[in-house]
Amino acid sequence: MPQNPGEHTMSFRMSFLALLYKSWIHTELLIDYPSGYAHAETFKSDDFIDDVDSLAKSEKTSRSKTKSVVEVGGLEEAKERIRQLEAKLRSLDARIPRAFPDVTGGAGFVGSHLVDTLMRAGHEVIVVDNFFTGRKQNVEHWTRHENFELIHQDIVNPIFIEVDEIYHLASPASPPHYMYNPVKTIKTNTIGTINILGLAKRVGAKVLIASTSEVYGDPEVHPQPETYWGHVNPIGPRACYDEGKRIAETLSYAYAKHDKVVVRVARIFNTYGPRMHMDDGRVVSNFILQALRNETITVYGHGKQTRSFQYVSDLVDGLIALMNSNYTQPINIGNPIEHSIEEFAFIIKKLVGGSNPIKRTKAVEDDPQRRKPDITRARLHLNWEPKVSLQVGLQRTIAYFRQELQHSVGGIVKGRSIGNRKEDLNPG
Repeated sequence: MPQNPGEHTMSFRMSFLALLYKSWIHTELLIDYPSGYAHAETFKSDDFIDDVDSLAKSEKTSRSKTKSVVEVGGLEEAKERIRQLEAKLRSLDARIPRAFPDVTGGAGFVGSHLVDTLMRAGHEVIVVDNFFTGRKQNVEHWTRHENFELIHQDIVNPIFIEVDEIYHLASPASPPHYMYNPVKTIKTNTIGTINILGLAKRVGAKVLIASTSEVYGDPEVHPQPETYWGHVNPIGPRACYDEGKRIAETLSYAYAKHDKVVVRVARIFNTYGPRMHMDDGRVVSNFILQALRNETITVYGHGKQTRSFQYVSDLVDGLIALMNSNYTQPINIGNPIEHSIEEFAFIIKKLVGGSNPIKRTKAVEDDPQRRKPDITRARLHLNWEPKVSLQVGLQRTIAYFRQELQHSVGGIVKGRSIGNRKEDLNPG
């Protein structure tokens, strides 16, 4: 086990092949000794062969101290058998399904759940994160695993690694975070995406771009199919994120057309679950925190705005299915069951069991009025649709938030302040 977090020792693939090699030696490699020997021997599985020539060494006995030398023919036969076994190993290695994925933003909310699934599937995973919104604690349970590596780097700077798949999730996704430095948000989704696509071009990796339902803006078509071009305010407060993701999609297909980079584009709708930031300003975290603290639940606007909420494990399944598919066009990953924001507030209140009042206040600028994905493509091409019900998913999320609050002191959770922010009624 590596002594330093993230340090690689032997890869999963090589460990597996080494075990196979030793097993075959035990069961198949029978060395024919010269007639002076009374028996033949097989190499046991715990024998380690450093040098094939050692097969020709003499056997010493304490009584006679005579030597019996393996004839040249026997040695050549042993070497040939080893060559045949090596050929079998190479053939088997070519048939083993494996991936060496890089997850940008892998210490974030969605990214860390994706990393969990990839690691449990036996892949070697590299996480690249600058920890602006990601948290090391989200992936710290993997840092001493031999198949895991964590790189602290901003993707706005070029990165040089060897991978065959890239899940490009790096970007702040909630308004308080992406509005904190809108220029940085734009750079992450443009320069950062160019760097990732350039890496994919150099090493021949497949890239999945995590886009968003925000590319549809405040939609005039409902539900939103992937063929809808959107209704976006290019200079509004959300534009740094909306337009950043739109150009990320444009860059992806430009690289696909011009440089033959294999790309996948997922348009992610509202997602919730454990490891959400408690101060991310989204409707789920706002309502749960207010309910758990027995505070007034605040609904911005008239409350009739709609959202479709998917649990994070469903999203992860959709992303992996898309990466493994041959489908090249953008595809919506979201839950098509629609709820109004007001209705959602009552659902949270009921699940928490409080007596919180619910009040309405001034609407948020550029707040989309309706959002619901058309997931026909996902069903048809990925055989995917969400499985976790809203009630089950919210119960898990409430339990997580309750546990986090137990570790908080005066509204501070692990160094982060928890304020009452206007809910993002967004992002994927």
